Amino acid sequence: MTPIDLIVVNARIYTGESTDPWVEALASEAGRICKLGSRADIESLASAETRRLDAGGRTVLPGFIDAHVHPIFAFQLGSWIDLSDHPSLAEVQRRVRSFATDHPQETVLRGFGFDYQALTDTGLPTSRDLDDAERDRPVILDSWDGHTAWTNGRFVDLAKSHFQSLGHEVGDPERDPQTGELTGIFRVSFDLDLPELKSRRSLDGLRQFLATAARYGITTVFDVQVPLEDLESYELLQSQGELPIHVEVAIYHPPSTTPGQYAAFHLASERCVGNRLRAGAVKLYIDGVQETHSAYLLRPYTDQPSSQGETVYKTSDFRTIVAELDRRGFQILTHACGDGGVRIVLDAYESLKLDAGRPPSRHRIEHCENVAPEDLGRFARLGVVPCMMPHHSSPELTRRWRQTMGEDRWRSGFPWKELLQAGAPLAFSSDWPVADLNPFVHLQSAVARQDPDGEPSPHRLSLTEAIDAYTRGAAYASNCASDRGTLAPGKCCDLVVLSENPFETPADQLRRVRVVTTLVEGRVVYQDLPAVAVTELVEPRVSGD
Repeated sequence: MTPIDLIVVNARIYTGESTDPWVEALASEAGRICKLGSRADIESLASAETRRLDAGGRTVLPGFIDAHVHPIFAFQLGSWIDLSDHPSLAEVQRRVRSFATDHPQETVLRGFGFDYQALTDTGLPTSRDLDDAERDRPVILDSWDGHTAWTNGRFVDLAKSHFQSLGHEVGDPERDPQTGELTGIFRVSFDLDLPELKSRRSLDGLRQFLATAARYGITTVFDVQVPLEDLESYELLQSQGELPIHVEVAIYHPPSTTPGQYAAFHLASERCVGNRLRAGAVKLYIDGVQETHSAYLLRPYTDQPSSQGETVYKTSDFRTIVAELDRRGFQILTHACGDGGVRIVLDAYESLKLDAGRPPSRHRIEHCENVAPEDLGRFARLGVVPCMMPHHSSPELTRRWRQTMGEDRWRSGFPWKELLQAGAPLAFSSDWPVADLNPFVHLQSAVARQDPDGEPSPHRLSLTEAIDAYTRGAAYASNCASDRGTLAPGKCCDLVVLSENPFETPADQLRRVRVVTTLVEGRVVYQDLPAVAVTELVEPRVSGD
């Protein structure tokens, strides 16, 4: 029998298991939980070689699983101009000028987080607005939702040259309706993979992200959009023993992907099959976002009655792609924000004929910001996972959303509660860097959500429901529920120790809760000393010493 190598005692452990949700202590061997129970029972299993984590009476939860996040962006973006505080157009221009002055060695100036509505109420800005701040070097600023890029004239020139070399446009560029010239706005910023941007990549940003995730108690991340050529970054970190947490990967399937490339997808997934790194999923898009009228809706936008948005693929083409990927055994993750997009994806998933005896692929729909009432029950019936981001509903992130969609649809939007009540396997996530990586920011948004008039929203979840969506539900969505998501015998000893009991913390103050210790497979990957005392492995004494 493998000796007990770790015990966690003096704790209030929420296991996430319905049969025995609270215990006092647990024991782990070889990174897996082997027993839970009373402190006395667990203490009796320890030997001189057993490490001991005394939680000081604190609350312990299963490690958080962020089921939709973009860590690969960390090394693409690197050091950028911070625009996350909703600066005005004049302030954005000032920050770009200041950054350009302070960073003369930077060949590309990049920023992240601009707010559409904070810039102008009459539409999106243009390259001329950024030319006023910097003309000589290319500038590319990403919106807070990660979809829209605002660029200057120098970047537009580079993009035109890139398009010529490719033989087609990428990034869905906006054109002036009068002149046909590029305005400097690109509606799909993540497809702008110019050589000038690739040259700025560094693994240091990816390492930093993984360390930050561990600090927030995230023990598994699902990177939902990794270009095939970037997967080697994770593989390199894994080979060097530099993956402190579990990483699930969805290979990005841009619209230009051909069936001939699926063989390379398979080879990549076969290389990444371990407990720390797996790549068994593929990411698709069916629509965009409400803020730019690119999410596909069942009825027109409130502020643009002539538009219902658009789809990335024709419905028939999308069904063909989904059927082929499913046949090849991939889990499919599809971005769909609008209720029209959600319906197209549900219809495509429903059309699949699964092989007898093959387990469900747990296909997913990401975001689901609007769902038609008649489609709510289809998620449970089809076994489709809605992966949602609670903080996306917050007032500071939905100003432009409410303008395009109207208050009535905002009231019924982001329907976590209805989906959960309809039996859907709800999963929560952050969508970093679109929103804060800290799970407690999202838990607070889920349990303290308010309507526009300040009254409690009917969409609110209980804290237990929200935590379960961020642990057990996210594990199910990530196809790792057999060894993660709850604390139970046989599962990985992935857990977090908290600074205070969130079940006794006011709902509107949950973001103040901190993680003081994070364990992955029984090993400390983050610790806020001296908040928790951990005694490392004590080697047995040798006779005669």
